[in-house]
Amino acid sequence: MTIPELYDKLADKDFQEYTTGQLFFPAYMYMYDAKREREIEHEIADIQSRLRRPNNYLDVMVLDIFEELLVFLDGQGFGNAPSKLHFYLEHEGRKPEAVSTGVREAAYSEEFMQQLEGTIQQHLMEAKQYEVAYVFMQGFGRAFPYVRVSRFMANFEKHIHGFKLIVFYPGTTNGNYQLFGELQDEHLYRAIKLINEEP
Repeated sequence: MTIPELYDKLADKDFQEYTTGQLFFPAYMYMYDAKREREIEHEIADIQSRLRRPNNYLDVMVLDIFEELLVFLDGQGFGNAPSKLHFYLEHEGRKPEAVSTGVREAAYSEEFMQQLEGTIQQHLMEAKQYEVAYVFMQGFGRAFPYVRVSRFMANFEKHIHGFKLIVFYPGTTNGNYQLFGELQDEHLYRAIKLINEEP
């Protein structure tokens, strides 16, 4: 599916209701070649703008999982450091494995899931004038190796309500998902419906 076809899918009235499709897990994947990362970011912004126009009047929230993780870590106190983020940045060179473990634990924590949900729900409350809500989630390539889509989605599933989640995944699938087309990911919990897989 091309980006124009994705736009047509999201603009389709039959697809917009968040209780249709994957009824108990309204999350979808859009897969693309990781080499197109910058291009995809521009196209995501274009889709967001086009869906908000009066002929569609649809709300689209774009979240970058990597940026959201940094915000979360920066808001967590840690000993004498201003935040966990500052602590990890300071100690990354000396204790890379310990820092990597700490960041991964934070990325899959219920506290981070709740903060993401709170951010989304606050946005939905402020965008009630729109007819429907999509949440686009990008940045999984930049968040590697701290965040893997499979485990993240397994943890975030119970927080998906009132919107449809579109995950932009820089990779391919051949049974299991492969980040960047090379790194094996775990099987996605509840088998998210694929919107796209480019050759």
